[in-house]
Amino acid sequence: MEKRIGEEYEGLISSVTSFGIFVELENTVEGLVRFDDLGEEYFIYDESRKRLIGERTNKTYQIGDKVKIRVKNANKLLRQIDFTIA
Repeated sequence: MEKRIGEEYEGLISSVTSFGIFVELENTVEGLVRFDDLGEEYFIYDESRKRLIGERTNKTYQIGDKVKIRVKNANKLLRQIDFTIA
């Protein structure tokens, strides 16, 4: 994914945490969208339902949702991939 920085893909949310959402792509690559990379809105983590809820718009992100992401960063040595919402 290091060569794919800036490219956009569709994926499924595979996990929701208190620091962001993990998105899995069709090729089984998984990356993290941190709270800071979710856009301008502030999101609240609903731990009991494992979802994020937008404070202003009530936009939700939960496991199984389709999202369009952009590859922000990839580090092969650390085995980390960061995405942003496209």
